[in-house]
Amino acid sequence: MSVGLLGQTKRPRKAAPTTGPAIPEKIEAGSFILKDSNGKIRAELSMAGTGPTFKLRDESGTPLITLSLNDSSPQGPMMLFSDAEHHAGVSLSVLQGMGSQLSLVGERPDIQARMEVAPDGTSFELSDANGFTTSIGNGMQASKGKQPKKTTAASVTLYGKDRKVLWSTP
Repeated sequence: MSVGLLGQTKRPRKAAPTTGPAIPEKIEAGSFILKDSNGKIRAELSMAGTGPTFKLRDESGTPLITLSLNDSSPQGPMMLFSDAEHHAGVSLSVLQGMGSQLSLVGERPDIQARMEVAPDGTSFELSDANGFTTSIGNGMQASKGKQPKKTTAASVTLYGKDRKVLWSTP
């Protein structure tokens, strides 16, 4: 009498090839433009004259947000937010050798607030529609008939419309 055993193993099935579009590993270009369903440019990533720039645009095509990297001197990143007319805005920059700066500008360019952290110190400056300015912190203070003097972080200076010192301490 004879006994035989028959054994089988299942071979793994190969996955069916996908039919979707192939995704490239890398896309290279000098710029990329994103358009809305109406064909209007709404975003742009490009190489500007001083380095890479990313812009977000409103429906009319006006850039409202710009993020850029300045490759020339002084080097560093900059960010700008503005209204459609470019009257009011906020800018933020960190530039090599100059420190960082935050600026807020109102509808009128003479109404501003600016904060700066530079290698020589920190300053905060406010100006109003009447032409008056308050400066707090490090900076250069012009005096009538005298050499400009360097101020400290503890300094407060009030300027009149003609940028003449009205009051200061210390």
